[in-house]
Amino acid sequence: MSSKGQIFVRVPTVSAALTLLLVATPAAASTHTGNPAPTPSAQAAELRNDAGIGLPSRYVVPGRWGYPGGLAYDQATDQFFTGSTQEGTLYVGTPGQEWMQVWLRGGVDGRTTTSGIISDDHGRLYVGGGATNRVWIYDIRSRRLLATVAGVPGGFVNDITIAEDGTAYATDSLGHLIYRISERDGRWSMAPWLDLDGTPVELVDGHNLNGITAVDGDNLIAVHSQSGKLYRFNRTSKEIHQVDLGGAFLYGGDGLVQHDGRLYVVRGGLSPQNPQPQVSVLRPAEDWSAAEVESVINSDFLHPSTARVVSGRLLVVNSQYNTGQTGGKPELPFSISAIPLG
Repeated sequence: MSSKGQIFVRVPTVSAALTLLLVATPAAASTHTGNPAPTPSAQAAELRNDAGIGLPSRYVVPGRWGYPGGLAYDQATDQFFTGSTQEGTLYVGTPGQEWMQVWLRGGVDGRTTTSGIISDDHGRLYVGGGATNRVWIYDIRSRRLLATVAGVPGGFVNDITIAEDGTAYATDSLGHLIYRISERDGRWSMAPWLDLDGTPVELVDGHNLNGITAVDGDNLIAVHSQSGKLYRFNRTSKEIHQVDLGGAFLYGGDGLVQHDGRLYVVRGGLSPQNPQPQVSVLRPAEDWSAAEVESVINSDFLHPSTARVVSGRLLVVNSQYNTGQTGGKPELPFSISAIPLG
């Protein structure tokens, strides 16, 4: 136990007795390019079930410059999407197929990098642009670009979430802002919703507020990568409250996933206070004033960045930021780990 309320369970091997298990082991690199986008098939539908039985234990992002970052899941088409943080390619996959395929090439529409990715209930895919400080919105079925919106100069659009009313919110990890992205009569806008200067949310060197998720109709939850703190933002009053983690800290916190009464916090492992890649599992109070934390550490993760729940499993993106940012040699192929949830 490293801190109050935080339990570390090392998972070196696959065990059916664990609640979170079965992390993929990277296989040899392949030259498969997979250009056509996959579509849901009858075979894939037969494979799907709540336990994920018969589905691949990992998904492969093709190419030597995959470096996946964000992850979105579109329930209507049963497809999930990730994007390259190095050159902007968007990839698509389905639960029954191990290999993801290129959805849109890097450089198209000015996408030279990606960050957070999410889909909404209207069949639209939001793609964050990281240091380009842009967000691209696409129609999933046609792949048509609906809009490109941008934040303040010098910022870094990081993660994106969709609230119950369809409004999107995005963190700016360098500009120290939360944006609101909305559409009215086909016209899109992206504007600062909350300036974090002078608030309890710290501004330090490096990335600040990172992963964000709408947990109900009233509140957003976001994690601060450097301080390891979790914050609750009221969408109406804009009041900010730190979530009581019982003395624990979520250092290196990145993507957030809310599912079945739990909040999963993906932690990459680059933080000096958190050198071990992991996913922290939080059990929040009903009002999100506090949360009990227990962490499951798995050494097979390759600097994980975010996750989504698909077919009863937590898909965790192995971003390999640690090699992508330093010019190191990545472990090929790039992959997304599939972890069954008990």
